[in-house]
Amino acid sequence: MSMVQFYGFNNKVYNPYLYLSSGGSDLAKPMHTYGPAGRTGYMIHYVSAGKGFFTSNNKKYTLTKGAFFFIEPQKIVTMSADKYDPWTTHWIRFTGKLAIEYMKRININHTNPIFFISDHHAQIIRDKIFELLELSHMERENDLIYTSKLLQILDQLQIMYPKNLQEEQNSSDKLFTKALQYIHNNYETPITINDVVEYMSLDRTYLYKIFKKVIGVGPKEYLTKCRMRKARELLETTDDWINIIAYSCGYSNPLHFSRAFKHFTGLSPSIYRSNNKRLLK
Repeated sequence: MSMVQFYGFNNKVYNPYLYLSSGGSDLAKPMHTYGPAGRTGYMIHYVSAGKGFFTSNNKKYTLTKGAFFFIEPQKIVTMSADKYDPWTTHWIRFTGKLAIEYMKRININHTNPIFFISDHHAQIIRDKIFELLELSHMERENDLIYTSKLLQILDQLQIMYPKNLQEEQNSSDKLFTKALQYIHNNYETPITINDVVEYMSLDRTYLYKIFKKVIGVGPKEYLTKCRMRKARELLETTDDWINIIAYSCGYSNPLHFSRAFKHFTGLSPSIYRSNNKRLLK
């Protein structure tokens, strides 16, 4: 079984048109699986650590830290934690007549359930989810605060994924999401940007322009950030040898990894570990 914290909300009485019905955090055990099954209400999940798998509309996605996924009411989905690095997820569930109308404006649905968004928007959505979960502990009535924070989440999603974009913008957003998903699924292997370009069947310069427009950095820098984030996590939380961590982060040459890590953080992997090591439980 997983360690699940479940939170209830009380604002349906005050606002039956747009309300939070529940939320929670799930520190999953290895290979813990939910589904295939449907859920009531709309659900937004955030992956804060680890790795897991999400299946929607008969398509399986591999998700890691920083990813969001969306569940539509009564759509059959499956969620499963990784065997070796089980994920931790946080979620909110909302519904109501206005929820249905708002979701019609956002290009995230059962067939397009995964979203990777720029750091600024991701932080806002992540923070609002955590704030809502924290507010659920308070005894006083928080219906206006609940609704306000939920609307802020929906507003950020509509900014990034509006349904009324011009065709060209829709196309570039879809290409960006597809490329980002490929990077998140494969950065732990020795892929290069050439592999991304080949997978996408795109010109390298065009891919760079898409990334710069959406998140402000190129695909190569983003790939490096993903690998360095994973490297820091492993250095802080494991006793693995540096060469093992290098391989786990997509580097076939440990020396190249050490050089990249020092360039990125200003410290060698060994010094970073000694300065930032967390106590293992």
